Amino acid sequence: MARKASVMADDDAPELTEAQLAEMRPAREVLNPQQFEAVTSVRRGRPKVQTPKVPVTIRLDADVVETYKATGDGWQTRMNECLSRGAQELRAAPRARSSDAGKESSPKARFGGKTKAG
Repeated sequence: MARKASVMADDDAPELTEAQLAEMRPAREVLNPQQFEAVTSVRRGRPKVQTPKVPVTIRLDADVVETYKATGDGWQTRMNECLSRGAQELRAAPRARSSDAGKESSPKARFGGKTKAG
């Protein structure tokens, strides 16, 4: 079976001749600075976000994942929102002193984390 050509032939845009290639100049030499900036400043791809997501691997209880998945499309976004609220609470909570490590008021205790005392 013959392979297809990787480039489509276009009669409206014939290949450049050696003379045409020799006459070509870089865009910076041909365009004025404003035109060159306008042409080269275009960014391709998805725009950068202020708070990019970070891919992680995390082991969660099966019932937790099933519960979120049962809510339909966007379940990961909803889970992220819940985790964000929890992170805000942790940041807002006063830091537990070492003598308070076992008390229920510590952020670790409130969120089910193990404490040094237990």
